[in-house]
Amino acid sequence: MPRVGNFGGFEFDEEVFSSMMQEADFWSNPILASGVVSEDQTIMSLIGDHGNVATIPFYKPLSVFDSGMDALNNDGQTDNTPVQVSGGKQTCMLIQRMKAFKAQDFTKELTGADPMTNIKSKIQNYYTQVWEKELMNIVDAVLGVTALKSHIYDITAVGDGSIQDTSLIDAEQTALGDKAEGLGLLVMNSKIYAKYKKLGMVDYDKYTVGHVLQTEVTLPRIGGKIPLVTDYYTSETTGSSDAKKTVYKTYLLGEGAFLSCDKTNYENQYTTNYDPETSAGVEKFYTKQGKVLHPNGLSLEVDNIAKESPDFAELGKSANYSLKFNAKNVKIGVMKSLG
Repeated sequence: MPRVGNFGGFEFDEEVFSSMMQEADFWSNPILASGVVSEDQTIMSLIGDHGNVATIPFYKPLSVFDSGMDALNNDGQTDNTPVQVSGGKQTCMLIQRMKAFKAQDFTKELTGADPMTNIKSKIQNYYTQVWEKELMNIVDAVLGVTALKSHIYDITAVGDGSIQDTSLIDAEQTALGDKAEGLGLLVMNSKIYAKYKKLGMVDYDKYTVGHVLQTEVTLPRIGGKIPLVTDYYTSETTGSSDAKKTVYKTYLLGEGAFLSCDKTNYENQYTTNYDPETSAGVEKFYTKQGKVLHPNGLSLEVDNIAKESPDFAELGKSANYSLKFNAKNVKIGVMKSLG
């Protein structure tokens, strides 16, 4: 039987609310449209009902440029001796986050005819920000791995340090070489986006989302890539106090750069409680979410994680990741500029 409580003066059905939240998309349109995050619920089957770590096996590409992989001459005399197909594995970990709210935070806004949807929209937006922040924290950590140092394209010391109309092409080539076509999302500062507008490089595409009711969404593109414009994560101040400068970071992310799946077997994932004592009565709303959000091609060093869920600092530490793919197949890069 569903647990029915009260929140903000409205009846709260935990089972109904959980179902509504599972149907929601927690990624903004640019991230969804670019395919950067690849949803794979089979990862949860590897983790199991009570686990928090998964080891994902993969086969290495067949390449004639690897030792022993040249094709043999079919001359009727040479033996076609099989070679061992090689593979590897990468390890990921379930990230779990939680947050509780007091009813007073929402009371003024819960005046519509559909309060459950109203609450959902607030929590949905909050966790969208949570997971986006986690993703960008991991991106910075990955770019600090020594084996991926070529994925950083720094033009801050070139000329006036500003981006030019060809900078994006050079950044792609530096990061991925002949695999550069796999990059589809740009995460950039509003100042950099404005610069691309001035260069006349921003185009607009339309696509339709939804099932029965469809909504047309207009997305900008730069060089065929979808930009996500945010002033968070995308700038840093460097230099001494008398010579400070702002460095802008434009991230390049490719399709399938991250593997992801949601934890869906929570008990009481969204629930309410009433405290009749504090402040003459306080209604409380408790939430928690879990995701695998794993940079594809690397392993998380789970032995370095102190508790059952990695915290923000642990996920942001480059030493906690090791490269498992060929570096060109890790679709993450960054371009640094002064404007």
